[in-house]
Amino acid sequence: MNIFGTNNYSNTYPGFTSATRITGLSGLDTDTMVQELMKAERIPLDKLYQKRTLVEWKRDAYREVINRLRGLKSTFFDIVNRSSYILSTNSVKVMSAKVGSNAYLDVTATADAKAGSHRVRVLQVATGDKAVSGAPVSRAITGEVSDDLNLSGKSIMVTLDGVSKEIALDNYSLNPADPNYIATQLQDALDKAFGTGKLTVGFESGKLTIGTTGGATRVTVGNPADPEKSGLSALGLKAGDSNRISLNDTLEKLQDKLAEPLQFNENGEVQFSINGKLITAKKTETLSRVLARINNTTEANVTIQYDELADKFTLTSKQLGQGDNLVVEDIGGNFLTAIDLSDDRAERTEGQDAVILINGNQQVVRSSNQFTINGVTYNLKEAHPTDSEGDTVTVEMDVDKAVENIRNFINKYNELIDYLNGKINEKYDRNFPPLTDAQKAEMKDSDIEKWEAKAKTGLLRNDDILRRMLTAMRTAMYEPVEGCSLTMKDIGIGTTSYLDGGRLTVDEDKLRKALMENPDEVAKLLNGVDPENPAYYRTSTAEQKASRYKKSGVFHRIADIIEDQISIYRDANGNKGVLLEKAGMEGDITYNDNLLNDELEDYDKRIKAMIEKLTRKEENYYRQFSVLETYISQMNMQSAWLAMQFNQG
Repeated sequence: MNIFGTNNYSNTYPGFTSATRITGLSGLDTDTMVQELMKAERIPLDKLYQKRTLVEWKRDAYREVINRLRGLKSTFFDIVNRSSYILSTNSVKVMSAKVGSNAYLDVTATADAKAGSHRVRVLQVATGDKAVSGAPVSRAITGEVSDDLNLSGKSIMVTLDGVSKEIALDNYSLNPADPNYIATQLQDALDKAFGTGKLTVGFESGKLTIGTTGGATRVTVGNPADPEKSGLSALGLKAGDSNRISLNDTLEKLQDKLAEPLQFNENGEVQFSINGKLITAKKTETLSRVLARINNTTEANVTIQYDELADKFTLTSKQLGQGDNLVVEDIGGNFLTAIDLSDDRAERTEGQDAVILINGNQQVVRSSNQFTINGVTYNLKEAHPTDSEGDTVTVEMDVDKAVENIRNFINKYNELIDYLNGKINEKYDRNFPPLTDAQKAEMKDSDIEKWEAKAKTGLLRNDDILRRMLTAMRTAMYEPVEGCSLTMKDIGIGTTSYLDGGRLTVDEDKLRKALMENPDEVAKLLNGVDPENPAYYRTSTAEQKASRYKKSGVFHRIADIIEDQISIYRDANGNKGVLLEKAGMEGDITYNDNLLNDELEDYDKRIKAMIEKLTRKEENYYRQFSVLETYISQMNMQSAWLAMQFNQG
């Protein structure tokens, strides 16, 4: 809390109290005299304010250090940033793999891969179980025509795959000897409008049907421009009737548009299970929403899609390979049956495993198209032709990439070391204390900015926390890693002088040689882990921490040291990172609950108490001057009376 934002006190304010006074009746400038007297009284308050400001600036300086440490951690110690993550063996022992042709498979390599080459032939890729609607799911446009087929002067609007035309009707009862006369005449009209071989018209037992053929897909009927001339009702049709369902229709609207009428349970829902996961949909939901729910249900582990051209649904298991990976059942209503995906209606294709042949004689079978063997990850795309010998996979160490990874970390590490050393060695100039409000009022903004920039320097000079952290990081770089035969000096990483404050240099030729000759030991030195304590835990015992430190690679040690400073997790004693406990971090509870904030609150209490004391002091001065003014006024009155008496005499 900043006391000055909520109090009457200000260095430019004429007084500590806001009472309205009438002074100067005696000729004395009481306000000016009180203000002059209070200037000396204000000096201790100004010093408290300045001390408080220094603590606030120091807290902000610590928070800047925290942000620097978080930046290094985020870039190199957070596995989310895989491109720069330095704590994995893969970042130091960088193995690369390439394949002759990427048409059939892609390959990558981890640190576990061995340099060399081998031939891989993809015999078959893994597929999932698939179910396809056994027949088109949409009901054809169907209408029961009326007895009066004299439709002369009537018309209907027909839309075929986005092209709309008004079709004139005729008297279809002129040839009662030919029961298909209506179909013949309407077919002829449609063929003239859209071309032959696209639409089919049928008429049987008083029912008219309109459908598509020859590559045409969706046909829809509607009213003509003049609804009074519409012949739809006479043909038993309704505006909007189509031979294809719409994904935007609700299940209720689709109920009679499917070839198999959709049925609901007593709650107006459909319920079905896919791979044991129950899925429920209300009749008021759109078909697209139901399909999305199926696709987004993790436990079902399938994808479903509608093919408008074929007018069929396809349900595919995400789990590839052999096995019963597509189990479906209608529970309430008949949703799966209506879209022709029930077991007795769908066309089923069983999934198959992926099969590859290595070096012509070693067959590998997997239930996925992505798998890892001996540190090489294979991503299968397509089976090789039967007459192909496959592709050659070459694995080799990418020394250039390993050196780049290490160099990038060292560069950023050195930037941090320079920054921390700068803070520790930065001199504090006592000639530039924090400005009071009265001083700021007499200065330009640019001058204030320059002054405060100077006043904020040296706040962390010889800071114990930063010194201990720097010492710990320097020590971590040079203490041997238990079980490793190499040191940092052996791989070309070191310092030129103690005066460098822990900055590192890299002899790239020496580093390259070490990586080529002994990559596993280099990886162990830099990012090896203690098998008994592979992960950092705030609640680890002293023994566990000591073991992890001795057996961990240098990069893990640095990561742990930084985490000890900025961790948001509490240790066995209930404390968060050292710097967070000291100054806090935005977005964490320590932002308001830290040691420096406690110190600021103490200053606020002292400032408040002093303001109250000075307020009483000021009021006392005003009372004294008020008495003085009264006496002076009385004396003036007496003097005036005496003068008047003398004048009268």
